[in-house]
Amino acid sequence: MRKKLHKKVFKALIEGRKFQEIRDVFNYYNMVDLALMVEDCSLDQVLMLFKILKREISAEMFTYLSNNKQEELINAFTSLEIKGMLENLYSDDIVDFLEELPSNLVKKILQSATEDQRYEMNLLLSYPEDSAGYMMTTDFVELKLSDTVKRAITRIKTQGKVAETISNCYIVNENRTLVGSIRLREILFADEDEMISEIMDTDVISVMTSDDREEVANVFKKYDFSVLPVVNDEKKLIGIITADDIIDVILEETTEDIQKIAAITPMEGSYTETNILEMAKSRVSWLIILMVSATFTGLIIQGYEQTLTLIPALAASMPMIMSTAGNAGSQSSIMVIRGISVDNMSIKDFWLVIWKELKIGLVIGLVLFVVNVLRLLIFTPDVGLTTDLVISTTVFITILMANITGGLLPLVALIFKQDPAAMASPLITTIVDALALIVYFKLAMHFLSI
Repeated sequence: MRKKLHKKVFKALIEGRKFQEIRDVFNYYNMVDLALMVEDCSLDQVLMLFKILKREISAEMFTYLSNNKQEELINAFTSLEIKGMLENLYSDDIVDFLEELPSNLVKKILQSATEDQRYEMNLLLSYPEDSAGYMMTTDFVELKLSDTVKRAITRIKTQGKVAETISNCYIVNENRTLVGSIRLREILFADEDEMISEIMDTDVISVMTSDDREEVANVFKKYDFSVLPVVNDEKKLIGIITADDIIDVILEETTEDIQKIAAITPMEGSYTETNILEMAKSRVSWLIILMVSATFTGLIIQGYEQTLTLIPALAASMPMIMSTAGNAGSQSSIMVIRGISVDNMSIKDFWLVIWKELKIGLVIGLVLFVVNVLRLLIFTPDVGLTTDLVISTTVFITILMANITGGLLPLVALIFKQDPAAMASPLITTIVDALALIVYFKLAMHFLSI
């Protein structure tokens, strides 16, 4: 097990300009951990690192730095330094940091790049941001249908120096149409005179450049791939997507869904990097909508003001009923949203969701009915059994309604081609609160003879 490198030791090496020891550290320790320490260094110190480290090491370090630090460095780099760094970066990594930079720095990078690099960057940037084409890399190993194993190994040695991965190789015909795939280990253990066409797998699963990145993520999860080929409309191989890129996508999509569920407009930056005004802006719009929609709940309470005046004990249970129903609805909503995202649930599951949530609601409702009756008898014995039963029956009915409503709202959002996470979760509490109050007051008026 490697000995942990402490920040103080790393900082001392930087401040002491111990160049050889710094190189040894970067050759020995994990780059992700080192990049976190570099974040705390001054711009001059980071520039020093870029001068003393090998280009491929400093380029890798650059990809793990924060957007702010990357922007500072690009500002400070000369055209020659930018060119050297670009030569040691994969095309998808270049696009990743280009999208976060202001236009003047993007222009500076494009001017410093070679003609081939500019072509690759412009190609990837021409695709929609959420597409497979945008996130792919053009650095991969491409074998020919006519290759022997011996010739394929030669190509791998040549192309593999700049390829992002060589674990999976893809075979194309004379028109560059994707026709097969093969793993490196299968090539290494094959006879060198065998034809690649005889040992390749012709059942190749690929994605189109126009495919949405969520669809790409689903393919990775379904087939447990480490790499996936990307083809254009003519089925020509033009890039690959690796698992490390798709992990980032899954993390971003999950973060986005969590933010939408919490009624927050999705933000691209991290919590620590996003400024206060931008963060407030992302939250306030939905809060205004929910605040206005809560007016309906207030109007319902106002309409039954006389009922509350006659039996004040009813008011004490209103927060419990509303929060319990709202929480139940949110639970159902989140489970269905997850089903849509992970298990490919769709509108065709409409009746399945109703039936399942009804049964779940019956079980939960009965349990909460019994628990609530006991709770009221113990803590509020003076209220009376009839009132206890009215309150507990309301809990039972609203749990049923909340479960079904929470389960159906994400599917209704799909019908109207809206994002289920964005539409369903923020609204569920308001809708269920209103329904719970109406049921509560109607039962109270009927059974308590108000």
